[in-house]
Amino acid sequence: MEKVLVIGAGAQGGPCASILAKNDSVKEIRLGDINPSLLKAVQKRVGSDKVQPLELNAGDIDEVAKAAEGTDVIINLAPMKFNESIMQAALKSRVHYVDTAVDYSYLDQMVAGIRPLRYEEEFKAIGKTALLGSGMSPGICNVITRYVCDQMDTVDSIQ
Repeated sequence: MEKVLVIGAGAQGGPCASILAKNDSVKEIRLGDINPSLLKAVQKRVGSDKVQPLELNAGDIDEVAKAAEGTDVIINLAPMKFNESIMQAALKSRVHYVDTAVDYSYLDQMVAGIRPLRYEEEFKAIGKTALLGSGMSPGICNVITRYVCDQMDTVDSIQ
């Protein structure tokens, strides 16, 4: 993964850009947000030439697709209301997609075991992956672990 488009420069996007900037395999981080002053502040705080601020409307599929051209992945750290448009932009620009906050319609599909999920076949057709809800861990892992442990007689340790 050499080129990344991170959408959202706020509480998650800024730290994500900072972590990616320290990774030698990442050569370019396009950091997109609607707020230019936030973009400049994050760029200054990260202090890496890899971070390229990009004023971006996450609700505009064509604008996001254009910003993603030549990248390997879109990391969506924008509010959930933009998931749909950003996923469509990832498909349009033929890149991988990651979000941390899966929207409720997807969550319902996952819990109900409905297959295929919306856009599953489209991502498969272009040979790309969409990773949804990756921000649920560690929280959801802790809840599931507790549930499983409550079903056991004893638990010596959790690794």
